[in-house]
Amino acid sequence: MREYQLRMPKPIEAAKTFMAALEAKDGDRAASVCADEVTIVLPGGETELEGKEGARRLVRMAPPFVRLIREEQVDGTTVILRGLTRAPGHFANYTTWTFETDGSLITHVSFLWKPAN
Repeated sequence: MREYQLRMPKPIEAAKTFMAALEAKDGDRAASVCADEVTIVLPGGETELEGKEGARRLVRMAPPFVRLIREEQVDGTTVILRGLTRAPGHFANYTTWTFETDGSLITHVSFLWKPAN
């Protein structure tokens, strides 16, 4: 009998998959790299989305921005992605996304915007 081991994503892979899913408006794909108890903190810190359904909800409610990641940092199980978020013809923000993981699945997401123009 042969055992198969499910390959779990590395923290950077989980973060990049989440961002690609956000860009593609694919809530199920975003949820697939999140732990069941994931918490997503929206800018300002007053609103949190919880669980895999929270990840799907974030994807559904996200405007059609252009997100360019220019810097990646991995510190153990935490991934920080920095870049530019633009609403074409409207505004641009420097954005920092922080993904905390349990080593493979995302357990906490937060992001901050700082005006670029």
